[in-house]
Amino acid sequence: MIDKEIVLVREARPADVPADSAAKARAWARLRAEMESPGTPAFEARPFHRRLGWRLGAVGVIAAGAAAAVVVTQAVGSAPVGKPNTGPVPSLELAAQTIEQQTVPKPRADQWVYAPELRNWAIAPGNTIGTLRGKVKVEQWWRFDGRRVAESVNGSKITMTAILRPGEKIPPGHVIPGVNGGFAWGAGVWRRSPRGLYDYVAKLPTDPAALLKKIRHDTQAADDDDATFYRIQEILDDDKLIPAKTNAAIYRALAMISGVRIVPGVKDLAGRSGVAVVRDQDTTRFEIILDPKTYQYRGWRSVALKDQYARKKLTAHAGQVLNDSADQGMRVVDQPGTRD
Repeated sequence: MIDKEIVLVREARPADVPADSAAKARAWARLRAEMESPGTPAFEARPFHRRLGWRLGAVGVIAAGAAAAVVVTQAVGSAPVGKPNTGPVPSLELAAQTIEQQTVPKPRADQWVYAPELRNWAIAPGNTIGTLRGKVKVEQWWRFDGRRVAESVNGSKITMTAILRPGEKIPPGHVIPGVNGGFAWGAGVWRRSPRGLYDYVAKLPTDPAALLKKIRHDTQAADDDDATFYRIQEILDDDKLIPAKTNAAIYRALAMISGVRIVPGVKDLAGRSGVAVVRDQDTTRFEIILDPKTYQYRGWRSVALKDQYARKKLTAHAGQVLNDSADQGMRVVDQPGTRD
């Protein structure tokens, strides 16, 4: 990355709460894994607070020529603690039994996965790097074969980006019809296309113990429950097409991770009530938020467990929401721009 691009990205990132130590550790782990194991499975560890994932949250940056990951947090208020269940986590078994009765479509290669969500910050649309804060609606359409992604932010004009396969190059001056947002590339991006995600997750064991073992192996974190919980949250957040029996096994596997508990009555970024699957890590509580009736994944949230400081200055108070997003419902459609 050239110096000018680094300056632009630094100016774009919100100057708020620094990433907690657990997130920093996971970021370093991912960097080492990327350098040492270029053929790793579909889900590498990523900084919790900023995901390029299959959502390509930095499409605006890529279109401008600065393909960089931005690690941020954004303080948006306080989170009620709620009442945790005591003892084991029976609600996760109920969630598993409910979710495995549902059906999940598998799109054709030429269909699109429409995945709108609210985020508490996003890169502004267009070629000018900037950030939007608050409840930002980000709509993305990913073609199932992974070759195209379209995006609209807060109702902006839809931008189409072409996804290059690893090693693929576009001849200089070549114009692809309909692509007005440039190109994105890299093995990590390609593996996180909808089909790549679907194929990886659909092959996970449906026995929860075996699934947990597989995820820990792929994460290279056999004894790290923080990383394992994070990876499962990552799978639920990135893959909108998890087969029902696999989804049930994921919930049952969550119940096997130390420190996991249920907190009912939490609010997601959209203001909806949900059931949170919670685990505390260092100074931060991480929450996987589920619908209280269908137990479908609704989003995630991180909350400060105690006052946090940077250079002796208070940057977040205990109970403050550091970062969150809320899914607005996935649909399989026939073309980008279609919402129903």
